[in-house]
Amino acid sequence: MADILIRNIKEDKEEILVDYDKDSFVENWQENETWEVSFTVCKSDLNSMTFDLIDYENFVLWNSQRFVIKQMASYASGEQVYKDVTATHVYYTIQDCWQYNVLTGTKTIKQLLTHIFSSGNNGFSWGVIDADNTFLSVEQENFGNGNYLDLINEVLDDYGAIVIPDNKYLRFYPKDSYGKITEQQIRYKYNTDDVKFDIDTFALKTQIRGSGKKDDNDKYMFDPITYTSPESSRWGIRIQDPVEDERYTIASNMTARLKQDLHDYPDISGSVTMKWSTTVNKGDKVPFIYEPLNINTTIQIVGITTYPALPNKP
Repeated sequence: MADILIRNIKEDKEEILVDYDKDSFVENWQENETWEVSFTVCKSDLNSMTFDLIDYENFVLWNSQRFVIKQMASYASGEQVYKDVTATHVYYTIQDCWQYNVLTGTKTIKQLLTHIFSSGNNGFSWGVIDADNTFLSVEQENFGNGNYLDLINEVLDDYGAIVIPDNKYLRFYPKDSYGKITEQQIRYKYNTDDVKFDIDTFALKTQIRGSGKKDDNDKYMFDPITYTSPESSRWGIRIQDPVEDERYTIASNMTARLKQDLHDYPDISGSVTMKWSTTVNKGDKVPFIYEPLNINTTIQIVGITTYPALPNKP
């Protein structure tokens, strides 16, 4: 396992973390939601300098990524003093920046990201990875006047995007096109015995209607559009809440939005506990074979929890 480093906020002091509870060190990534590390350390003769360096807003450097200590509990048991630490990836400090200006009109994802960062990049940079030109232009109205993280989350929702941070460099991908197809299968009795799947059809719908902007005469700039999924032949007509969004002035853009928003599939989610560590990465598509449930399919990795100090822990 690589060294874990603790660095102060001024970046003029740095120590290696030693003599800590290795069972407690966890890295947790969830797509577009969180990326953090956490651990518990007890002060000892071996780590006293590092222990004192563990403080709010100082950095944890792990696996070439920088995390900021945002949560910490300090407590004692007898003569032993402990710290429980949670450090969030430096990407999430982007919420400390603010774009006051707004823009309106049909915009690409690159135009919105350029607008967000035009108030200052605070060390951040970004790129859009879209070889197939999947991202469509979307009508925006008064986009801005918010912190960078909230605005980026709006972009992720509007354009169906994924952001993968590499420290302060942000890569934006279409939701279905990031990650690699890997032959590293997850298979019952081979590398997992512990599988849980949840399937429900509560949110399954097959038809949705959308309307866009009205002109000065209160008439729609294009007629409301009804999109019916091919899945309706299987499930029947099930109507989803309509989309009413005045940012849209072009019918084709609304149609693309309806296809994206329509929830025409059962919700299927699962968790798998591996017998040993694996090299799958964020977004990878992995063959998954589980004979007891008659499952032979491909799944995408949208969350990983690892215990780097314990290679034999699932």
